[in-house]
Amino acid sequence: MKKHFIKAIVLVLLCWTAVEANAQMNPKWTIGVKGGWNWTSISSSHLGRIDETYSPLGNFDAGLQARYKLTDWLAIRADLSIMSRSYRMDRNLNYLDPVFTKYTNDYLTLPLMADFSFGGRQLTGHAYCGGFGGYWMKAHVKGKTYWMTDYYVYFDDFDEIREFNSEDQRLIAGAVGGLGLSYSFFDSSVSGGGPVVSLDVMYYHDLVSHHKGYAHLSDPRYLNTLSITLGIAANF
Repeated sequence: MKKHFIKAIVLVLLCWTAVEANAQMNPKWTIGVKGGWNWTSISSSHLGRIDETYSPLGNFDAGLQARYKLTDWLAIRADLSIMSRSYRMDRNLNYLDPVFTKYTNDYLTLPLMADFSFGGRQLTGHAYCGGFGGYWMKAHVKGKTYWMTDYYVYFDDFDEIREFNSEDQRLIAGAVGGLGLSYSFFDSSVSGGGPVVSLDVMYYHDLVSHHKGYAHLSDPRYLNTLSITLGIAANF
């Protein structure tokens, strides 16, 4: 009985060693940080605003990234990032001084994507597709406005945090997709084999309007963001 018990312990230890060796040779997780720049445009109905023109602006995108490998060519990718999405609105009033507003909206975003990879173990290409959710944390506006009297037009600069109101949709969701390229300084099939650097180009398209509209007027507005980020991560 004692002999069989010892054999069972030895078998368990051998199996555990094999599992650990396989995990070391086939790491599942790649975890790191990312940062970069984005350009955001807005799709608007322009209802009742025929004198407004919108144009895209750039801002930052930074956060954490995590990748879980399912097969040699398929993984699940999730990022938790703070994305500052900006755009500009110009009023076409034919005055000497421009009248405009720059909008900067800070979002906490969480995309969840399928990551299809191709190439070698060190230099690898990626194709991403999936969806994302987000929370609108802060709204900032900056620009120039005007007010009129019977004889004069006055212009005032403003730069302030905008308070949220009942017309704002704080929770957003949408579709995301893109392409990427990663390079592992050592064989990526070995856990702890060295850092992995990556370059990702992502496109975020809101499917939920960040403007709920007025009581008697539907005025949907959707943000569209092209994000380019550099990342550094490690295999586990």
